[in-house]
Amino acid sequence: MVDALARLAEEGRFARCIDTADQMISQGGWTPAQLAAIHLISCRCRLQLQDAHGALRSGAAAAALARQEREYDLLGRALLYQGTAHAALAQYDQALRCFYDYFTHMTGYREARQLEGAVWKHLGVTYQRRLEPEKAAYALEEARRWFAARNIDYGAFTSTHDLINVYLYMAETDRSKFHAIRSLLTEQRAVAQRHPAEPYYAGTYLLDLAAWLARSGRPRQAAVAAARSLEVYRGDRTHAFHCHLLLHRCQLARGDGRRALGHLLAAWSDAVAAGNPELEHLAAESLADVLEREASEIMRELGALQPSSASAPRLPLHGSVRRDLQ
Repeated sequence: MVDALARLAEEGRFARCIDTADQMISQGGWTPAQLAAIHLISCRCRLQLQDAHGALRSGAAAAALARQEREYDLLGRALLYQGTAHAALAQYDQALRCFYDYFTHMTGYREARQLEGAVWKHLGVTYQRRLEPEKAAYALEEARRWFAARNIDYGAFTSTHDLINVYLYMAETDRSKFHAIRSLLTEQRAVAQRHPAEPYYAGTYLLDLAAWLARSGRPRQAAVAAARSLEVYRGDRTHAFHCHLLLHRCQLARGDGRRALGHLLAAWSDAVAAGNPELEHLAAESLADVLEREASEIMRELGALQPSSASAPRLPLHGSVRRDLQ
């Protein structure tokens, strides 16, 4: 029965899997190790459905049973899932404790040793979100090396993508990181060329290239790469969001406000379609910035229209101007 439950998860039938797991738990009759496995599968499915709170409950139950039974492979996976759920809720301290706890049980692992690269990667992303770029870079380098040593292209590629983002952040104060990013982009391109039938690789490489070009002060070239990325990797709304947001910034840098706004509105649409509140927040922040700039420009223009004579009537600043901008 536990194997059948695992198959539901593998097939992507996450809601059905969770319902079945709940029924199995309520029926009882399982050994502690089996019950830990059931909770663990439920935890994984809840993460897939972005139910971080539910995943934490299932993950905690699985971890407690696994510790009790010294089922270290189950425990290692439970710690990874728990850490991922905590990170999704911005509970970064708890997430880091889970990831570091994974490493304390390395000697007891067999199958869970294969999770090491993923734990390093999640550790790096968590530090990135905490704005601790040096620690993030170290963890992501470890993840990248771990995956590359085992010829796991997807893991190495995604870890490198995250590392590029960290280095772009660090490059604001340390321009030497631009040279490091260039080397990483060469590796990204090599991986993408090995997977010509999978547009994710080429699309992500082109987006990383565009971000590097934009931060390097080359918005025209960056816009070309971002547009190409959007064309290559169609159908993924999250990817499209990042492409449009970068194109928005490129057009702003080039002084084309109309096109910039068009890309920003497209990014907003993609964020809503993706059902990702974090992306919606990013789009809302960018839109607020645009409205603030537009309002300032309008006020400057109104000020320029006012007669220089002190006796001349002043133009009223109607409240409708602000309402139109909201």
